Amino acid sequence: MRRAGVAFALLAALAAVAPAVAAAQRSVTVIAPADNPLRDGLPAFTVVGSGFLPSDLPLRFTLQIATNVSFATGLLSDTTVSGTGVSQVVVPRRLLPEKSTVYWRGVITTAAGLQVNSAITGPVSTATWLTLVSPNNPNGSVVYSNRPAFTWSSARIHASAGRWQYEIRVSDASGNPVLVGRLDDTVYVPVRDLEGNTSYRWSVSAWIPSSGDSTRVFSAASVVVLDPSVPPATILFQNFPNPFPNARVGATCIWFDLRSASPVELQVLDLRGNLVRSVIPGPSFPSSTTFAAGRYGRASEGSNTGCDPRLSWDGTDDSGRAVPTGVYLIRLRADGVETFRKALFKGR
Repeated sequence: MRRAGVAFALLAALAAVAPAVAAAQRSVTVIAPADNPLRDGLPAFTVVGSGFLPSDLPLRFTLQIATNVSFATGLLSDTTVSGTGVSQVVVPRRLLPEKSTVYWRGVITTAAGLQVNSAITGPVSTATWLTLVSPNNPNGSVVYSNRPAFTWSSARIHASAGRWQYEIRVSDASGNPVLVGRLDDTVYVPVRDLEGNTSYRWSVSAWIPSSGDSTRVFSAASVVVLDPSVPPATILFQNFPNPFPNARVGATCIWFDLRSASPVELQVLDLRGNLVRSVIPGPSFPSSTTFAAGRYGRASEGSNTGCDPRLSWDGTDDSGRAVPTGVYLIRLRADGVETFRKALFKGR
């Protein structure tokens, strides 16, 4: 009898341990995009369970995304779906915050309320929602078409969220919109000509109707549309950047147009009218040069400066010495026209 009692006690102990052993065999993994930083703004995650018993069904699958590895604060997503199997695709209801750091984990809850967590993944950097591509040079862009193609890119989103929607605005130098277009593509070609020899700025707004997430990005600098035809007038444009220098460039660009062939003088003067620097005539231009009708000072297409370096001023005089900080005059004499523009030199 004593042996029977011992055997019964042993069986009872094993029966008590069995559920704990079964529970210990349950595990959860999360299949997610492997890139870091992410290219997806709204990625899909697959929460997968292993070792669960038929009695555990149905299961609830939860994806948690947070900005803190403890998940105690900064919870961005706590999305739960139910399933009859042991794996489920879970998509967050909102875009992940752009250019941030996140962590995620999966949680499976059994029918009896037992919760099993996956390992934590992170830190992972999130995607930039919207990026303007072209024309978007930080030093200014030059295009040679009156209907240039504006292009941008956006973070990928899961098909269940639908498609990005976009609104592009092309504005004049005063900020007044001259073109507005709505589309679901990332390339926009104006439906009418932009004015030649004019600078514009552009911006794109993007949103996802299903989630309400939205953003807006502005071009880094101006876009100048150059008319390839002969200029209608002789003009000295405002130099740029102005004031100068800045963190990106050390010289200011000088653009001018000639309506007809003419000798040209292009000089920098102080406010008293004294000559500081002669650009034309100068080292790159003999004194006998006659310029054909056309446009001058622009960089070749594809340049990242917007400027012909021969027609720029770096804040030095004819002897190569830096001039004092202050306001100077750029003077153009050509085609019977004399024109001045003010340039502010910030010093070195």
